[in-house]
Amino acid sequence: MKCIGIISAMWIEAELLHQQMKQVETFEYCGMKYYQGTIHNTNVVLSTCGVGKVNAAIYTQIMIEKFHVDAILHTGIAGSMDKNVKHLSLVIADGLTYYDVRKEQLIHCFPNQEIFKPAKELVDLILGASDSDTHVGLIITGDDFIADHEKKQVLKSQYPALCVDMESAAIAHTAFVHEVPFAVIRCISDLADGSATEDYDNFERLAAKKASSILLNVLEKLS
Repeated sequence: MKCIGIISAMWIEAELLHQQMKQVETFEYCGMKYYQGTIHNTNVVLSTCGVGKVNAAIYTQIMIEKFHVDAILHTGIAGSMDKNVKHLSLVIADGLTYYDVRKEQLIHCFPNQEIFKPAKELVDLILGASDSDTHVGLIITGDDFIADHEKKQVLKSQYPALCVDMESAAIAHTAFVHEVPFAVIRCISDLADGSATEDYDNFERLAAKKASSILLNVLEKLS
């Protein structure tokens, strides 16, 4: 691939990747910086998008239009939705959807897609670069930070998801309509329950570093 776009919501999720970049040029669009350079001799564009679905879609759109990336890799942290997915477990998406958009709206309105499917070759590549505590499955996205046991149980009853976040499906949605291959890797910072806020503070940096370390392994394989 000629150029890989890498998007995280927050700088803490992108910092390690930025530190490994060489020959860096910096661009700014709509208040966000984009870093173009190489990692392990692979051409990359790295950016953060901010928190939430709208921000994620806006800055993914800009990345695609301005830098013409050949694929998008999204990395960050998430809350677990499955008892087997624990703190610092990795989740690789094999599908992404919104939990706060009506299914009928997704199916019957453009782009008529309830679940956005990552590129299998990218999923396999990430899986091959990951450790043994890695899970492949559905990721759900919405604009709430899930920190309530009852709300988590409601979502679990509706979606067989491994984790929940605030950006992934919007990035997948934007890549999908542009026909740009994409993949998503998240590392668990909290269990999306009553302890989520405290857990997040304790595991945020560790989870962010682990997810971005896996992407470094992926980029080395691509070089």
